[in-house]
Order: sequence, then C-alpha cells, then structure tokens
Amino acid sequence: MKLFSRRPASRMSVSRKAPAALAAAASCLALLATACGSGDSVDTGSAGEPVQITYWSWLSGSKEMTEKFNRTHDDINVTFAEIPAGLNGGYDKVAKAVAAGNAPDVVNVEYQALPDLVTQGLLRDSSAELGTYVEGYAPDSVRTLVTLGGKTWAAPYDVGPQTLYYRTDLFEKYGVEVPKTWDEFRSAAQKVKAASDGKARILDFWGDDVATWAGLAQQAGARWYGASGDAWKVNIADAATKKVADYWKDLVQDDLVHNHKAWSPEATKVVTDSQAIALIGASWSAGGIKATYPKQAGKWAEAPLPNWGTPATGAVGGSSYAITKDSAKAEAAAEFVKWATTDKAAVTARLSAGTSSGLPAADELRATAKESFDASFFGDQDVYAVASEQVPTIAEGWVWSPVHNSTTATMQAELGKAQKTGEFWAAFQAGQRAAEKKISDRGLKLAD
Repeated sequence: MKLFSRRPASRMSVSRKAPAALAAAASCLALLATACGSGDSVDTGSAGEPVQITYWSWLSGSKEMTEKFNRTHDDINVTFAEIPAGLNGGYDKVAKAVAAGNAPDVVNVEYQALPDLVTQGLLRDSSAELGTYVEGYAPDSVRTLVTLGGKTWAAPYDVGPQTLYYRTDLFEKYGVEVPKTWDEFRSAAQKVKAASDGKARILDFWGDDVATWAGLAQQAGARWYGASGDAWKVNIADAATKKVADYWKDLVQDDLVHNHKAWSPEATKVVTDSQAIALIGASWSAGGIKATYPKQAGKWAEAPLPNWGTPATGAVGGSSYAITKDSAKAEAAAEFVKWATTDKAAVTARLSAGTSSGLPAADELRATAKESFDASFFGDQDVYAVASEQVPTIAEGWVWSPVHNSTTATMQAELGKAQKTGEFWAAFQAGQRAAEKKISDRGLKLAD
C-alpha cells in the first residue's frame, strides 16, 4: 500500500560502533562547540575537466535531477547511485562507506535521522559551505532540524506541515463542517457516526504510527528531545503528549474513529469504501492520496489540521542534502546541494519522474512545484497554497535525538498493543525509558 508517497520510515538500523568510537562520536554531539567531520575541501579536477563528485539517494526523481545538473553545468559532474531508503538500509550503506573511506560526497538524510548520523561522525560540519545559504531560504522551524549545536549539517529540501484531507462530498452528505479545533473535530466525529447510521467514521486513526503522533505532539507543544548544557534531555512523556494521547484514547474508546494499522490494506479499504472520510497527513500526502484513490477524483480537499485553540501544526517527514565527513570536494558538493535545494530547474527535473506534491522548503520554489502537479483530483484546489500557509504555524523548537529512530521501534510496538483499547499513554512512557537507555548506551551524556 502506498497511501503517502513520502512515508516517514519507522525504524532505523544504522551500524553501531564500538564504545571507544561512540565516545569519540559523543564529542561531535550537536550540543558541543567542537566540529566533527569538517575536513579541508580539496576540490580538484583534471586540467580543463569538471570536478567529479558522487551523490547517493533513494528519493524519486534524483536520477533525473542529477542528469539535469550535469547538462547545465560544465565545472562539476555528478555521478548518481541509487541506494535503499535511508532507514531501510541506505544509512547502513553510508556508514560502511565512510568507514571504508569510499563514501559519496552528498547523501540525502531525513530530518529525524540527521542527529544519529551526526553523532556517528558520518557527516561534515558544513557551516562554512552551507550555513549562510540555509539561513537565507529555510523557515526557522525547518532550519532548526539541520542546525545542531549552532552548526549546519545539511541543507533542507522540503517541509511537511501536518494537514487534514477530507471527502468534500461526504462531509456535505453528513452535514459536517470542516473542523477548526479538536473540540470541533470530536463533535464532527459524533455527527458522522450518527448521520451514517454507524456505517462511517470521520477518520481512520493510525494509532501505531509514531510519525503521526510526533506531529500531533509537536502541535500540542511537546518537545520530545532537547539540550541541557552538553547533555541530551528526553521529554517524551510530557504533559502535552499526554493530552494528545488522552484525546485519541477517548475517540477510540467511544468508537468515533476507525483504528487500523498504519499503511495496512485495511486502512486503505475503509477509505476506498467511504467508511472513513478524512485522513491526517502532511503536505506531501496529496500525491499519495491521488494515486491510491483515483476513483474518488474531484471529491477530496485539504484543510489546516484542527488545533487546540491557536493555529499551529506539527511537521512530518522531510529530507535534506548533506555532505559526508571526509569529502575532499566539499565546495563542489555544496554547489550541487545549493542547486538541488533552491533552483527551479532542479525541482522541475525531480518532479518529472512523477514525484508527489512535496512542498519545497524554499518558498520561491513552490510555484514551480505547483505547476508540475495536476490538482484536478482535488477539484482544482491549490493544495500548495493550503500547505504553504501552514508552514509559518509549525511549532518551533522541535529537535530530533540521535536515538529517535531506534526508540521508535519500542514505541511502535507498544502503540500497536494499545490500538484496540486506546491506552496509548503507556507507549510514550515506554518510549521515554527506551530513549534514556539508548542515549546512555550510545555513550552520550544524558541530562539529570
């Protein structure tokens, strides 16, 4: 099932280093002032020949984008290689390549994975090459995801504000207004169930999907990870997260939402059969919904995510371009990264492969991306405008930890157990314990 084409991976299996190496990696913790992986740039090419760099990615459209760069640049030539999705083997491959001394110059890194790769010493402190550049185009809520310890480790490509997608025809049929707050959402859920004689629910809530929960918690004011001096703080089991967990517990226990496993055939079927009439997604979800439910063309629309009284949302998914630790051609690599993240030709080339509606972090690229997306499925609604309007409301101050992806495995298992009962809070308490242990096991300092 491919409901959302930019699905945030839920697990990460990055090769772990020996304790001595972990201690060294700790010195490059984003909270410390000393840079790691920031060797000198030695951009050298043969006389009259372009500088040769390498780029690894799994993202759709990367090959087409690279080919476009090579056709339009004479001084740099990029060799592209496709690797498995980052959390499904790609990051393992990068780690092994760095250890062997044959890493690519540029790799794509998802935001939630970046601190892990930084603390392993896999990436270059690219403040000199990319710092000022990133400040010039990336929103604050996105820039903080690639800026650790005051240093820039990557350049953002896209941003994924969490939004609500809904069936316009069925909302009208059941007399439901698009909810603006979570209180209104609960009332709408009651109305859908009653008006459909119990056959439909407002939503299929993916109660085992950690990425969805992270966005909802961020919106509510949670900050799962942070810094205290030179140590990591874990705050998964905080009051804001409990508020969100209790809210969805009530909806599950009152049978006001469907509650299937994320990305499952069952989750697809209830939407296909019009038994679930809305979805919580992100800006990039539009393309996946369009591809998964083609027979429902013209019946979907996007709206801001309901909030707790003040316009706000969380961010889900998203990727960046990073230069690896030992790249001897960082200047050339940075030029490619700048082009890939902010040039209109790069976006057009990338979307030519059929990539869905990812929202570029650079505001000036969104019109270009919009031109490549057929919005007829959404009744010609400008979904790019809807998503763009949510970017300034993304709750700031969110950072990821170097163990979030391994912690996710624990949380996902516990959330899965809680789906039927709605007792989600225990899963976040388990996540708190798991994150604290994993940070200590990695040889990183844990705040008291």
